[in-house]
Amino acid sequence: MSNSQAPAPSLRFRPLRPAVSADAPGRLDLLISVVPPPAPNTTQKRTPLNLALVIDRSGSMNGAPLSQARKAACFLARELTPADRLAIVVFDHDADVLVPSMPVKNPEVFVRAINSIEARGMTDLQLGWVTGARQVAEQLNPQVMNRVLLLSDGHTNHGTTEAEVIAQQVAGLSSRGVSTSAFGLGDGFDEDLMGAIASGGDGTLAFIDNPDQLADLYANELNGLTNTAAKRISLGLRTVQGAELIDALNDLPQTAYGNWQLPNLQFGHELHVAVRLQLPPWKANNEIATLRLAWEEPGDEQRHSVRVPLTLPVLPAEELAAMDVDPLVAEQFALLQANRDRQRAIDALDADDLQTADQCLMAIDHSLASMPTSDAIVAERVALTQRRAMLKSDRNKSRKHLRREALRSSVHVWDDTQATGD
Repeated sequence: MSNSQAPAPSLRFRPLRPAVSADAPGRLDLLISVVPPPAPNTTQKRTPLNLALVIDRSGSMNGAPLSQARKAACFLARELTPADRLAIVVFDHDADVLVPSMPVKNPEVFVRAINSIEARGMTDLQLGWVTGARQVAEQLNPQVMNRVLLLSDGHTNHGTTEAEVIAQQVAGLSSRGVSTSAFGLGDGFDEDLMGAIASGGDGTLAFIDNPDQLADLYANELNGLTNTAAKRISLGLRTVQGAELIDALNDLPQTAYGNWQLPNLQFGHELHVAVRLQLPPWKANNEIATLRLAWEEPGDEQRHSVRVPLTLPVLPAEELAAMDVDPLVAEQFALLQANRDRQRAIDALDADDLQTADQCLMAIDHSLASMPTSDAIVAERVALTQRRAMLKSDRNKSRKHLRREALRSSVHVWDDTQATGD
């Protein structure tokens, strides 16, 4: 149990139907929600930040991308306070520390360095990330939020280029308390690598079409960091008495202990995990599973946890089947399945089979069309229509959007509708 004096996150369960079968085997679709505590008083001091901003300055960044990247970086520096630390790192085929990690007592020191950045060279993304990560790690403080913000517009083509190796390094540092956000700019970056970095790094993933969006992205990132209710969250589920976990629709990365790694929890925003269990005929009052939520609070290196048992009423299978489903649970399952099914379209694109990719997207849309109309369902169907149109006009852009949308189930993903953190 948590020993924290501050209000703690909590778990809430919502089954698709409010009971399980007493006289026949059955499936239990369950929505698990991690609920943040109430937001603290706004007069309280926020948790300080220890950041490294790592900017790609390779030749492809020349012109508007680098110009806007400089402007957005200056914005970031001016939003920080003397309680925060910031390092500025740039990379091409080499990496340079323009400003080593230091308190932001005078933002203009950072601004002058940022405005000196010029485009050149190739792209050694791993070297840039490692250089920035060292700046954060050398000042690692469990009482602050420690993060690398990585911005690149290209494929890594120099030094270590294996995505799996880079992602493992990022995940290893994340386990020691330094997270990484990955921001891909334009149409040339490696969306699979950037997705793996953000996932392993327990950070934010952003795919940015237009460099003008960078200032909004940085504002959103700062808002998310300063409104973090819990970090390094894991969720474990252990079934008992013949119950069996058969699927978790979020496709979350797993910890070394076999639990699910969740994105950071922000005040005012719940995290949802959709699981599917298979049960034998169930007896009244029998526990189905135990869930364990573990987390760390910003500014506190202690690990907290809470265990919650899952029990549900029992009904005859025929009576249970006649009951209405919970519309919120049905919607969340449909949306998470739509995220997962995008991978089939991506696989078809990679096989240069546009027809199958289009058919996959049509099938997702057809499934969503059977759901009750809601803002979320409408927005998802609009997005699918846009992706289908992109298949013909810009296959590369379509793939990037599909990858971003497929990762929404397991990573905190930013898009240009989230500039205020919504």
